[in-house]
Amino acid sequence: MKQLFCIIFICKLSASFAQSNDTVTEHYANGKIKSKGIVTNNAREGEWVFYYPHGTLSAREQYQNDVLNGTALYYDTLNHLVGKEQWKQGIEQDSAWYYYSNGQLKRAGLYYYGMYKGIWHSYHENGKLKSVGNYVNGMPNGEWKFYSSQGLPEEIYTYVNGLREGPATVYTKKGVLEATGIMEKDLPVGAWKYYDKKGKVKKVVQY
Repeated sequence: MKQLFCIIFICKLSASFAQSNDTVTEHYANGKIKSKGIVTNNAREGEWVFYYPHGTLSAREQYQNDVLNGTALYYDTLNHLVGKEQWKQGIEQDSAWYYYSNGQLKRAGLYYYGMYKGIWHSYHENGKLKSVGNYVNGMPNGEWKFYSSQGLPEEIYTYVNGLREGPATVYTKKGVLEATGIMEKDLPVGAWKYYDKKGKVKKVVQY
């Protein structure tokens, strides 16, 4: 009797252990796989793979104790890599890269506790620089420069907590200096100077 009890106990223990570390597959209503990964004690662990309803890969994410922890890769519906992020205990941290479907880098920078931090660069689909500027506490701060898809300067603004505050410079579509002035809370104020093609002041407008 005692031996039989031990056998039953060992079997129950083995079953419990197996159930605590299972591969789980979730499906859409159409039968296609929605996600697949390891569940340990009802928590996602390790790599989880996600799919779109039509079956192509959507994402690869790393989990620890049911929260994102590690590198996450994201794909569009044509299986092109469109995002690479770093996660730590459920929060975006460190470097991140985002891409166009043609593989060209779209924007890149750093996250700090889920917020944009430091210098971020963004690019046009042809690879030309689109903008460059600094983030503090998740909001644009300091000088930001913007460029056309031809690589020509478009605008230069100074930001304070996400709003345009301070010196501003605007260029024509051909990259020629057009106007300079001051911004306050995203609006032009004071005297703005407008320039001709030779760079000479042609008029002053008061805002």
